[in-house]
Amino acid sequence: MKIINQIIKPLSLILTAFLSSGTYGQNQINIEVYPKKPLLEKLNENYVSNFDFKIENKSADTLKLTKILVRHFDQNNVLIQQKFLDNNGTAPSINTIPSTSWDGVSKKLVFNPFPEINSATTKLEYIFTFNDQIEIKQTVIPEKYEQDVDFILPLKEKMLVYDGHDLNSHHRRFDYEFAPIKQLGFTGNFMRYAYDFAVLDKDNKQFTNQGTNNEEWIGFGKEVLAVADGEIAAIETYQLDNKQFDVPSLKNNPLALYGNYVVIKHKNNVLSMYAHLKNKSSLNLKKGDLVTKGQVIGLIGTSGSSFFPHLHFEVRTNINHDAEGIPSYFSNFELYSGKTKKSLKKRTVNTGDIIQSK
Repeated sequence: MKIINQIIKPLSLILTAFLSSGTYGQNQINIEVYPKKPLLEKLNENYVSNFDFKIENKSADTLKLTKILVRHFDQNNVLIQQKFLDNNGTAPSINTIPSTSWDGVSKKLVFNPFPEINSATTKLEYIFTFNDQIEIKQTVIPEKYEQDVDFILPLKEKMLVYDGHDLNSHHRRFDYEFAPIKQLGFTGNFMRYAYDFAVLDKDNKQFTNQGTNNEEWIGFGKEVLAVADGEIAAIETYQLDNKQFDVPSLKNNPLALYGNYVVIKHKNNVLSMYAHLKNKSSLNLKKGDLVTKGQVIGLIGTSGSSFFPHLHFEVRTNINHDAEGIPSYFSNFELYSGKTKKSLKKRTVNTGDIIQSK
């Protein structure tokens, strides 16, 4: 019996090492990049890319993400930059990922934690480490987005980009693998490149008094403009300005989130969305109408999922549950920096910017 135990124990250790190896682990883990063709959005001199990783644990064992490393390569396949998150230190950087554990068979979304892309980068190589020992590589080749249509800003007034689509923005952090959202039918992030615009007064204030009532907000009732010529693809104008919407209705109408809205189809079937509009402020419009750049299409309200009077603006691929967000660049506006202003001909804007059309 002693001899048998001496033989079995080493074999057991070998088997355990094999089951813990990368080869075995890779068969139990599936990583998918979404959208399949990530876009590069130009931001100042560099780019950002908002894409997600759908990570699926196919085994019954617990899976723990312990490190993410990304390498940037140029067109000659030369390494030009490298970054990582890991479990080192008293407050590990990997903990900036909201959920890093998969308890048995499950799928979770991990937002790309390294959105800033060097302008010379042509290929990204991600290395995911699970349970401190299983490594899986994933290559991502994002493509630069070119906007075929010139957009103006959708408001004339001085405004704050209250929330954009940077890594911390709620638009960016729409988890369509989260069960309650997935059950409603959503399969992508339609607001991946969205903006919330809040109108400011001359003192850069958003509201008077306490901002308790809609009418105390500077932006409430301000005109919303079409950013370019197009055709109205969808419209709703009868919802109340009560900051509410029927969540279950999203299963049949994915746009119900927005209360009152106007969707305009532009060249190449690109759609611009104007949301949380004021009750009955688009009564003069209907689906199929042609609109021109700068035309008033509604007023700022608080309909739908709106915390305060503001304009939610986004560009998307369609009006269905599988819609994906698209970057947007605006022409001829000014960027405020204290008392100074900088004129910009064509550029995207970012969370926290104070801007105004020229």
